[in-house]
Amino acid sequence: DRDTLRDLAQSRLEESRVLLENKLWTGAYYMTGLAVECALKSCLANEVKEHDFPDKQFVNSMYVHDLEGLFKLSGKLWAELQAAMKSDDKLSGNWNTVRDWDDGRRYEVVKESEARALYEASTAAGSGIMEWIQGRW
Repeated sequence: DRDTLRDLAQSRLEESRVLLENKLWTGAYYMTGLAVECALKSCLANEVKEHDFPDKQFVNSMYVHDLEGLFKLSGKLWAELQAAMKSDDKLSGNWNTVRDWDDGRRYEVVKESEARALYEASTAAGSGIMEWIQGRW
C-alpha cells in the first residue's frame, strides 16, 4: 500500500546515506534509485481508488524500474514535474540526473561520483526529486 511504499522510500534513502558513508558506491546508487521508485509508486497508488477494480494495463505498467516511465503513468504528476522544471533549473538538472538511474547497474561497479550525484540530485534541499515527490504523495 502507499504508506508502506512511503516508509520504504524513506528507509531506502537512509540506507543509501549509510552506504555512501561507508564508500559502498554501487549499493548507494542502487538504493537511491529504489527510494525514488518507491516514492513514485506511492503516488501511483493514490490513483487506484478503493473498491474500484484497477485497470490491468495500468497496474502491470507499475512493475518496472523505469523512473521516467513511472512518472509518465500519472499524466498529472508528469505534467506537474514538467511545469515545475520550467521555472526551477536546479530541479530540472536534478531530474536529468535521476531519470538515468538504471537498476541493472547493481551488477556493475558504480563510481563514487555517480553514486553521490544520484543521491544529491534526489535529496537536494528545495530542488531534490524526493522532496518534490513527497510534496505530492
